[in-house]
Amino acid sequence: MTQLLIGTIVESEYDLAKEVVKEAFLNEEHTDGREHELIGKIRKSLEYNAELEVVAKTERGKILGHAMMSEVMVNSEEQSNVVLALAPVSVLPEYQKKGIGKALIEALEYRAYENGYIGVVVLGHAEYYQKLGYHKASEFGIEPPFDVPDENFMFKYLWDHPTKEIRGIVHYPEAFL
Repeated sequence: MTQLLIGTIVESEYDLAKEVVKEAFLNEEHTDGREHELIGKIRKSLEYNAELEVVAKTERGKILGHAMMSEVMVNSEEQSNVVLALAPVSVLPEYQKKGIGKALIEALEYRAYENGYIGVVVLGHAEYYQKLGYHKASEFGIEPPFDVPDENFMFKYLWDHPTKEIRGIVHYPEAFL
């Protein structure tokens, strides 16, 4: 494979990215098959930050992968905190297991850290995300707003020594519902 370029998505790439997302989830076991629709809804929401949507592409411009993060709230009786939700992360099936997803996620985590975000929640494959430093959200006192296997709902602090602990129930914006 030629050199992989990761950068902020531009509007002219929206339709291509949508197709990558659709194809990436086509044969996945745990999916509603509408992840490609989710990205469009997130882009129209107040929680969207264009800097937190990236694509991986070849030098010739072929998009191989796409990932985005958007703001969610974690609320408890004592506090309310903004964190990010990593969703969706997509790589064309023929390019999976080559480090593209990891590169996309690391690029987003770096951008999130640089923008002062404290952590990220993700609903996904436990084994994959654990390799990237994610742990069961329940270990941090963070709960999903819906019924999901504990090992698949994960959280990661972006700071080695976070200034505060995040606890509570994650509240996704309307775009996710």
